[in-house]
Amino acid sequence: MSTSSRSIAGAFEPLLPLVTAEEIPMVIAILERIAGDKYRMWAEQADNDIERDGLLACAQREDEIAIFIESLQTDPQSMIASLRERIPDFETRYDAVMDGLSRTEQLRVQSEGEMGGAGYMGQFAAASEGAVAARFESLALLEEANSKYLARLIS
Repeated sequence: MSTSSRSIAGAFEPLLPLVTAEEIPMVIAILERIAGDKYRMWAEQADNDIERDGLLACAQREDEIAIFIESLQTDPQSMIASLRERIPDFETRYDAVMDGLSRTEQLRVQSEGEMGGAGYMGQFAAASEGAVAARFESLALLEEANSKYLARLIS
């Protein structure tokens, strides 16, 4: 599979028929948590403290997004458990997108994935009202910030 044909969204779109519309945000939250772990892994491999700190800031933004999405559910852990029971291979699918790619290529794929995440945050904002909509709009900016950081890092 070429780098240009790899995408995080492409790996997970086939799973959407397995989830309800109400569960889609939680699927995104799971992916945000996985992305946070990827950023922490890349931070461990960083060439210097500035790069490490930037990647750790990206991980923190991913966690912030997941925490907010989870906070909208009355029982997020039950929903996550149900999703993971039906779709046990979240991490495997994510890893398959990155498998065999250089670190730079992985960061490029992740950067593109962040823009997809920003799109989802925009959709969630449009489907929400008031403070929740405003928060989703601000989370889209976090996704864009991660994408921009990665783009600068690999340029």
